[in-house]
Amino acid sequence: MLDERVVITLVAGAVAIIFRATIGWIFKRKLRKLVGYQLLANALTGVLGIGLLFYLLYVWGVVGALIEMVATLGVIAMIFLFTIKDIWLSNLFAGLSLIGDKLINIGSEVEVAGKRGKIVEMTLTVTKVKTAGGNLIIVPNKKFREDVVVIMKKRG
Repeated sequence: MLDERVVITLVAGAVAIIFRATIGWIFKRKLRKLVGYQLLANALTGVLGIGLLFYLLYVWGVVGALIEMVATLGVIAMIFLFTIKDIWLSNLFAGLSLIGDKLINIGSEVEVAGKRGKIVEMTLTVTKVKTAGGNLIIVPNKKFREDVVVIMKKRG
């Protein structure tokens, strides 16, 4: 005897095929003058297909496993985010605020943490400052928000 899930899967597949054929026939006969009728038929079939897919995943018991997997990945992602929060996220948000800061730009001469130089590159997480001696200093963006930063006057 066939398993009930197999029968439901076969019926759902048949419904999808019949729906697609009916929609195609209706659109071809009645909406043929409508530009993009085939796109509309494909979109409706896609929505039905996604609905049927989720229903079949539920019938076969896969949804529970997917929910458990997504929940586990969510917990792992939260742990990961808490570990990198101080290192990366704080620099990212400081970098976003630096983008809007009109006083600190590429070419500005600054003094950060006792080091003086000209900003040559700004990314979301770090700012690169070149000293008069030609050394490149990579400054985490959160230093621009936490420490005292001296912005030198432009000469000229």
